[in-house]
Amino acid sequence: MFTRRYNGLLTHCGLEGQAIQPRQANEIGDVEQSHHRFKQAVDEALMLRGSRDFASRSGYQTFLKKLMAGRNANRKEHFHEEMTVLSRLPARRLEMARHVKAQVDPGSTTHVGGNTCSLPSQLIGETIEVHVGAEPLDVWHGARKVDALPRLRGRGEHRIQYGHVID
Repeated sequence: MFTRRYNGLLTHCGLEGQAIQPRQANEIGDVEQSHHRFKQAVDEALMLRGSRDFASRSGYQTFLKKLMAGRNANRKEHFHEEMTVLSRLPARRLEMARHVKAQVDPGSTTHVGGNTCSLPSQLIGETIEVHVGAEPLDVWHGARKVDALPRLRGRGEHRIQYGHVID
């Protein structure tokens, strides 16, 4: 019913999953409504700001954090009530990165998650291990980390550094 990774998270935290019926989002209405309202608040704040453009990703993250802090300001009392009944987190952190083995092809590129990235030409023909986390892709060759690449969103994207391709 759940994915292997989600079941692993539930087991690690000592929790039991609960599913809703297909196409019955109303069964988790609080969560769905809160998500909807937050998206509305982001849209309204961007309209009031007058632009959806940000100088950097960190600028956008700061914008979202301020918006979330404002929305949560009146919820502190309820949050503290919830904290008294929550269980402690597991002592050991759960490894969230997926480890993917890949080959570096003759063009000095590798393919991970439907995207193409270049790597140093010295790795052509070698098998590498890519740790796919939330942000960077850490590239390992044996016991040595050889690169950290920004994660590409979607599929069919590419990131080519010509210094990798031209030896």
